[in-house]
Amino acid sequence: MAKKDAASKAAIACLFPILRQVRVRAGLSQQQIAEATGAGGAHGRKLIARLEAGHVANPSIKLVLDYLRACKATPQDLTEFLDGYLGSPLPIPSRPIRGPRIPKPKTEDLALLALRKEAAWWNLRKVIEVMLHHELNGLGTQPMSKERKIVADYGRKVFRILYQTRQLRPALRERRLKRCRAWAERKNVQADVIDYLYKAVAGLFEDMETKGELDWLPPPEQAKHLMLLAPRHRLQTDYDLCRSEWIERTYKEHQAREEARRPVIDAALAMLRSAGLTENQIGNYRSIITAFLNVAETTQPGSPARDRMAQTILSVHQQPHIDQALLRRLAKLVFSLRFQLA
Repeated sequence: MAKKDAASKAAIACLFPILRQVRVRAGLSQQQIAEATGAGGAHGRKLIARLEAGHVANPSIKLVLDYLRACKATPQDLTEFLDGYLGSPLPIPSRPIRGPRIPKPKTEDLALLALRKEAAWWNLRKVIEVMLHHELNGLGTQPMSKERKIVADYGRKVFRILYQTRQLRPALRERRLKRCRAWAERKNVQADVIDYLYKAVAGLFEDMETKGELDWLPPPEQAKHLMLLAPRHRLQTDYDLCRSEWIERTYKEHQAREEARRPVIDAALAMLRSAGLTENQIGNYRSIITAFLNVAETTQPGSPARDRMAQTILSVHQQPHIDQALLRRLAKLVFSLRFQLA
């Protein structure tokens, strides 16, 4: 079919030199032909010049006939052209081979795929944050410190570079990793920490790539649920994990302290009840018992600081409804019991 098309185009191309020969024989210029055919103006002469050079794709029959009529051409002038063109074979179009019909993806499907890909990246960030948290704890870095934040940022940058340059040239990956290392060095991160964290992140990345976990897409419902959350709620960073651990540790310490205080408080309340105080009167002494406990836990027995702080508590509570002698007995009981339990 390509040979037949070429033969047809070659036959039509023979017409354009004939047009120029007829015009020259008639003694007309390209501008005069343009005016005679109705294609006058600034672009008319250019159109005629392009027509004679064969640069007009599929010229109209009216334009060619008007051109020949303006030049007063005869049938004999076109005999050779007509013989060549009419003798060329017609191109026979072949029917295209139809394969199985593949439906085009809908706009909703593309949007859902983009949503799942974004959710997959957030899931990868969860994995890297947990890994960074354990590695930084192993390095002994101070939780929630500025230095720890910089080291964690370096680990995140390394993972992002490895992920984004999977299908790119290795030289590009090396340049970006080199710039990332230079950034960490400018932040005064120690070289051994940089090397250790890079090996840890690269090892995790290679393991996930081997298992195909880098390309895993979450189910649509899970992806929608994750992306509906605010960005700060989609994952817990190393800082968030450190803060959660600190809150949990503080709560456990508070619980342990309260458990250690419970026998002392019970003994103090029993002494107040044995002194004949009612429950309403005992309520005035609860905060004082706590104050004596704080002094007992923060000072050494028999130290001047303990005596000074105990005397301050006694002077602050010199009120008519507070028995000072009972307060001294209460302080002595709290100090002795707390010392024994400690």
